[in-house]
Amino acid sequence: MIFDFSDKINQNGLKLIFSNAEESSILTKKSIVSMVQTHSTNIEMVNDKKLAYSNVDGIFSCNKNYALQVKTADCLPIFFVHQHENIFGVIHAGWKGLKNGIISKSSKLLKNHINDFNEITAFIGPSISQKNYEVKNEFIDYFGNKFIDKVENKFFCNLKGVARSQLQEIGVKNIIDCNQCTYENNNYHSYRRNKTSKRMTGLIYYE
Repeated sequence: MIFDFSDKINQNGLKLIFSNAEESSILTKKSIVSMVQTHSTNIEMVNDKKLAYSNVDGIFSCNKNYALQVKTADCLPIFFVHQHENIFGVIHAGWKGLKNGIISKSSKLLKNHINDFNEITAFIGPSISQKNYEVKNEFIDYFGNKFIDKVENKFFCNLKGVARSQLQEIGVKNIIDCNQCTYENNNYHSYRRNKTSKRMTGLIYYE
């Protein structure tokens, strides 16, 4: 099943799609750039000689010949789109990445290519909602009380809220959330729901 979020961005020629299938080549004929994700804060600028990156959780490109791929099953896929099409990218942001600064690290890379972060749109793809993301109380130390709800002695973390706050801190104001919960929607893969080894495949590219 394919989920097309391209109209949420509404930028000419931009495609932003997800699939619950393992094979991503069915989504585009573009050269797909992939990551071996490790919940790191490692970010790479795609070069012309490499289509697969190990120990990396964010990739960016200025080359429209590429489709950038991310795989998730509750963590946040966060896509970056520049309104003048100078650069685009995607990061895989779980709690470890958000805690350790993957968004601020992405901003350092972006600053090498753009001057105004008001020209960036960030899109948060399908990911787990707060009410379904139970955590330990040390998450308060990681992110503060603002993003933690306590319900009947259980703690629930708002990862999307954390990401939105961190994006705003680096100057990104145009933030779009698809408002799709991977845990609640059985069409999406969710590790929290059933410990699946399957992953959603997300792609960003220009047609």
